[in-house]
Amino acid sequence: MTELFQQILDWVTLHPLWAGMVIFVVAMSESLAIIGLLVPGVVIMFGIGALIATGAIPFWSAMGWAVAGAVVGDGLSFWLGYHYRDRLQHTWPFSKHPHTLDRGVRFFHKYGGKSVAFGRFFGPVRAVIPLVAGMLGMSTRRFLVANILSALAWAPAYLLPGMVFGASLELASEVALRLVTLIVLLAALIWFALWAIKLVFRLIQPHSSAIIQSLLNWSEIHPKLGAIAAALADRDHPEAKGLSILATLLVVTTGLTVLIFGAVLQGGALTGVDQTLLLALQSLRTPWTDHLMVSLTRLADAEVIYPLMIAVLLYFLWQRHPRSAVYWLAAAAFAIAVPPLLKYALQIPRPDIIPYPETSYSFPSGHTLKAMVLYGYLSVVIAWSVAEKWRWIPYSSAGLIILGVAVSRLYLGVHWLSDVLASLTLGLAWVASLGIAYRRHSIPETHLRGLAITLLLALSLSMITESTLHHRLKLAHYTPAPLVSEIAADAWWQADKTDLPDSRLDTRNRQNHPLNIQYAGSLETLARVLGEQGWHPAQLLDWSNALRLLATRLPLAELPILPQVHDGLHESLVLEKSDDPNSRQVLRLWPAHVTLTPVGTPLWIGNISDQTRSEILGMIAFARTEPAFQQPLERLVDALSRPEVLQPQLELNRRDNRLLIRPIPKP
Repeated sequence: MTELFQQILDWVTLHPLWAGMVIFVVAMSESLAIIGLLVPGVVIMFGIGALIATGAIPFWSAMGWAVAGAVVGDGLSFWLGYHYRDRLQHTWPFSKHPHTLDRGVRFFHKYGGKSVAFGRFFGPVRAVIPLVAGMLGMSTRRFLVANILSALAWAPAYLLPGMVFGASLELASEVALRLVTLIVLLAALIWFALWAIKLVFRLIQPHSSAIIQSLLNWSEIHPKLGAIAAALADRDHPEAKGLSILATLLVVTTGLTVLIFGAVLQGGALTGVDQTLLLALQSLRTPWTDHLMVSLTRLADAEVIYPLMIAVLLYFLWQRHPRSAVYWLAAAAFAIAVPPLLKYALQIPRPDIIPYPETSYSFPSGHTLKAMVLYGYLSVVIAWSVAEKWRWIPYSSAGLIILGVAVSRLYLGVHWLSDVLASLTLGLAWVASLGIAYRRHSIPETHLRGLAITLLLALSLSMITESTLHHRLKLAHYTPAPLVSEIAADAWWQADKTDLPDSRLDTRNRQNHPLNIQYAGSLETLARVLGEQGWHPAQLLDWSNALRLLATRLPLAELPILPQVHDGLHESLVLEKSDDPNSRQVLRLWPAHVTLTPVGTPLWIGNISDQTRSEILGMIAFARTEPAFQQPLERLVDALSRPEVLQPQLELNRRDNRLLIRPIPKP
């Protein structure tokens, strides 16, 4: 994927005119009647914005082509509407889908001439408003003014998100390409989750009454099992017994299904998918993402979930809604009781990434099930009092929280994919059951705004408290323990080849930044010796100096150094030296997870590089690592080879393109 993106960058750089024509055609197609509904213009313009951030396409050139394409596309649509008028209603596709044109007509009548400007930013009517404006006889001069002004606003609005995203990728690639991959994957997951939730909501909502009626009809044909269905769908049926039977049935049938499924597919495709995804996510771990995932998994930690349960229950009781309190207790009891029951019944081992007791089992994911049931059920309750067209908002909010928890459990290596998927489906079934029963047996209540506020307050307070008190402990718990190996000190010093990596472990099959320095000894000793040569501890990027990246006039020496990642870890030592205002040298060392015997000396690996000042869009300045690593290594060797430096403190051993360093023992 990285190579493909680089090929696109190279092509765009070599063919700027063709790149401009592509932007023009995309903007024009996105603005043409009907065609604009088929062309994913938003996505393509987002990608073009990302290319602008990399410097492959000049901003003003892209802006000009995009504005021109948008103006021409709307102009052609206006001409078609003005020329064909009423005949459009009898022309495909409007003859088959008249609601598309009717919606545009209603929008135009509501906003008049301003609809041409407003409609450019509203997806459902985007591709038909210029057509409707021409069909309804809007004057050409008024249309041109609205068309040009709205295009001038539309182009930067659609390019800017991609530019911001591209700039973030440019910065992230300095830290680790695996961080870029994770950012792209998370953005794609969030987009897909929101799209899927809105799609499912729009597809199911019109048929919900028919589904419930079918459930009632089925209950009449099957009186024994139908009692459960009637409890959910019939307002006059006592539901407590049915709900308890349903809960037991769900647990038993899910357990049996998993046992059968596991027996059939033991060692088969599902196991392979579980293992592949686990290893892939572990290969993408970075320290910054570890912090994010530990925070996301905290949304379903006991220290957060239990205060949330209590706060919502107390709110229902305070508002004197005992029925709501009972349903909430049913949701909470299921979320608390089911995971340990299934875990001990099935006893499926966890992945061996994080050490757990042997009695801590994997299936199902308790965090994912709790998130699915509790946040999902609250979204159902809150959505009931919201206007139908806005109900996707609480569903999407809950969906993002649930998605965050599910992804965090996979990323942290504490669950298999099958654990998470089963928890999502099981939790969704229980949420759907409770939601149907709640809506069929209750009347709409007016307390839901207060419920939303209670939810946000309880969640915020518990998250802040837990993050302040225990974030570092949880981070340490979820950090895999490295495997430390041993090498004889003489063998390391004399060997031409070792099993140590030759480059930073970043993304699979990509060589990114050589590891051409190996040092055995105390980091304090090396820092002290290099300090005599003008090296000093680097100022790394953190929250206290992050705003300096926005100060584009700062010289290179005052810009913080972006930390880099090797094998999921940030550097243990970062030193810098500046002999030139336009360049500086940076030495980085990571733990090699190797001890040299017989003394037990720790071994460190790293590199030395040159950094220069770079800017993104004239808004962000940062220190970029130059791709040439051999020259700074030669300068370091020359500096350390001076007799007054080498003796009696450090000993050097040059092995091809690697430099081995160790302190000289004191006599």
